Amino acid sequence: MNTPMTKPGKALLYGLITLAVMFSALPGQVLAMARKPPLENSSPEVASKKSGREQLISLTLEDCFKLALKRSETIAIRNEIVDATQADFLAATAQVIGDADFVMNYRRQKVVKSGGDGSSVGGTFNAPNRRDREFVISQPLFQGFKALGAIKGAGSLKKQRIGERVRAEQLLFLDVSRAFYDVLRYQKDVEIIQGIHDLFNERMGDLWEREKIGRSRHSETVSAESRMRVIESELAQAKGILAVAKHILEFLIGSPVEPNQLKDIEIIGNRPEALDAYLGAAEKRPDVEAFRQAVKTAWNGVVVAQSSLWPDISLVNNQYQKRDGFQDPIDWDLLFKINVPLFKGGETLGKIKGARSNWKKAKLSYSLAKRQAELDIKESFQNWMASKDQSKALKEAVKSSEENFTLQKEDYAHNLVNNLDVLSALESLHQARREANQAHYQMKQNYWNLKVAMGETL
Repeated sequence: MNTPMTKPGKALLYGLITLAVMFSALPGQVLAMARKPPLENSSPEVASKKSGREQLISLTLEDCFKLALKRSETIAIRNEIVDATQADFLAATAQVIGDADFVMNYRRQKVVKSGGDGSSVGGTFNAPNRRDREFVISQPLFQGFKALGAIKGAGSLKKQRIGERVRAEQLLFLDVSRAFYDVLRYQKDVEIIQGIHDLFNERMGDLWEREKIGRSRHSETVSAESRMRVIESELAQAKGILAVAKHILEFLIGSPVEPNQLKDIEIIGNRPEALDAYLGAAEKRPDVEAFRQAVKTAWNGVVVAQSSLWPDISLVNNQYQKRDGFQDPIDWDLLFKINVPLFKGGETLGKIKGARSNWKKAKLSYSLAKRQAELDIKESFQNWMASKDQSKALKEAVKSSEENFTLQKEDYAHNLVNNLDVLSALESLHQARREANQAHYQMKQNYWNLKVAMGETL
């Protein structure tokens, strides 16, 4: 006999059936979700961005420099300074060309009773309304070479600003090249340390096997492990330095960059010529040329200051279009004016002495800039020569260290040397590779240092 089910029992049964249905449909839903493409893949733009990240564009040193030129605020400011000198030139030419104006006057005054009509002298000046229209042309004839000095000074100032801008671009290139080679150097350094770490792991495995069979002491294994931890610390430090170098390059070029994007080229050729072949470039370096133009600008400042001692001769022509009263028939007049300076309380002499002092300082600055350029070339030349020889010697040292490590491993396999000898050979190889890597990229950086010292880039 079946016992009737109570209400709580029915509710429990219905709940179990619902859960069974839900769990039976869950695998199909999960499988359908797995087949459904992600939301980001449905957008062509996002897909193209992902493919762009996978295919990184190669960047040479020249490419990085072009990006830095577009991004640099310093170069943009220099460009604005060069454009601003055009205003100085226009202001200087205005002193030669003169002025032309159209003037309209309308005067109202108190009515005064006079006996004369409006065409008389008294009637004209007492008229309640007076109007006139005229063209006023003012032309300076002689200002004591003031205008000539101002024009020549503006021209040399523009050349000076251009030289300063070009030099700023060259120094920017030097910063870019330094950051470019730092990224490559530290990336290679990380790879070298990682390779040495792998060799240490290999040695550790061999030592553990030998220790198991009693052919190696436990102290040898501990010593090797200690040295491997030191290598790991160097690897962590190298990765940190690489990240900093990458951030500096990104700051200069204004866009993210990965080390594997950078494409290096061989730039070092045969042995450089004698030092004298490079020193001649000091005179033509943009910053030295800018100081030479500054001397010309300062001298034209002396010419402008001395012009205050000369008479000032000018001509003013008025062409009247409308005049009231008795002056109506007079439709033009000329004013020839000569102003002879006699005494201004020492103001003119003070300006002349100040201008001559600026000229002398400009000459001294030019001399210093030229000597500094020659010193830069000498230092850069010697550093490049030394780094070439150092890089060549270290490459040979790496070959010798690799051969020594190979021989030590073979001797260790035949029990001719102990583990300390093998580890010492491995550490020597590690040190030689890192020093050779640093010398290689330092040689390239010294090459561009010499180029920039001579006033050249790519």
